[in-house]
Amino acid sequence: MTQNTTFVPIRTVPGCWSEEDIRRMPTQGFQKNLGIVLDKVTKERIIAHIDIEGHHINSAGAVHGGVIMSLADSLGAMGALQNLGATYITSTLESKTNFLRPCVGVRISADCQPLHLGRNTSIWHTIVCNDGGRICAHVWQTQIHVAQIPDAS
Repeated sequence: MTQNTTFVPIRTVPGCWSEEDIRRMPTQGFQKNLGIVLDKVTKERIIAHIDIEGHHINSAGAVHGGVIMSLADSLGAMGALQNLGATYITSTLESKTNFLRPCVGVRISADCQPLHLGRNTSIWHTIVCNDGGRICAHVWQTQIHVAQIPDAS
């Protein structure tokens, strides 16, 4: 970050995030640059979309795969954050994407749901569709949930 950049984290303490916390995530940082718009937020489902602009497009005219993967990663993290234990934080441990077709159009949408909600991990599946409703990609990710030991100092 440059010296002129000011960034205030939404939260820095461990534990379960509220819907309000989650809805603030796309208002700053990388998720804001992606243009993520949250349409539905629950502990069991996150639905969102991105209105496609020039910076989302690859050299072949379709949505760049990194945009699709970043959207899915963001939604899986949002789901995991809402399902944490009181002393836990989360991070993406693993992610796998299957691209079924180029994603073209003026909007992409994503529907993310948990496949597993455990104490130490959660697994999320995101389906990304083009504006015609055709599936462009399936993304599976594992979130690790790590207990934070309180600072003794």
